[in-house]
Amino acid sequence: MAGRNGTSSEDPGKRHAILEQAIRTFAELGFRGTDVQVIADRAGVGKGTVYRYFGSKEDLFWATTFEVMLRLDRHVFAAMEGVDGACAKLRTAAIAYAGFFEATPEYLEVFIQERAEFRGVGPQSHRDHHDSMIEKMGRILQHGIETGELRPVDTRQTTIAMGCLLYGTTVLGSHIQLGAVPQLAEYAIDLFLRSLLAQTPYADGRETT
Repeated sequence: MAGRNGTSSEDPGKRHAILEQAIRTFAELGFRGTDVQVIADRAGVGKGTVYRYFGSKEDLFWATTFEVMLRLDRHVFAAMEGVDGACAKLRTAAIAYAGFFEATPEYLEVFIQERAEFRGVGPQSHRDHHDSMIEKMGRILQHGIETGELRPVDTRQTTIAMGCLLYGTTVLGSHIQLGAVPQLAEYAIDLFLRSLLAQTPYADGRETT
């Protein structure tokens, strides 16, 4: 990867170390409470190296949140590998999503900091990535519709709604400590997916399409 000055002089090991410590420090101290010098000390590099690789504290924060998004996506899509059926894939993705943040609560805290400090206004790269993820998950929904597993829905709006459900479940579940967050997410996603089935059984055994 080229450095900010357009050269290939970046050391991948240093960049990784800076990002790891930035995640830890932003999660621990918050964006406003974080001094870049602390990140540099923890990463074992000079403060100037951090600025050379990432430009500014805000740029570093956005690089940090983008890295967390990439790790989350890899985790979720790896979990879905080999899983058949739209509902099964989406259910697996939801549980993997919650499990990811339960195992690494500092990642969730970084996302919370993003919302608290920047009110969801991020770089274009983040918006593009979100759109890409919505499109990928939407294709799973569309396949379920085409195979008759799911009823026709607006796949984009449904994907966004599912993301809001999982984010809210994960954040609130972690905050008020209702128990294991993946189990809570599993319960929530099962209710959500039930509404998408092409045939949904009523309590008395009737079905509707």
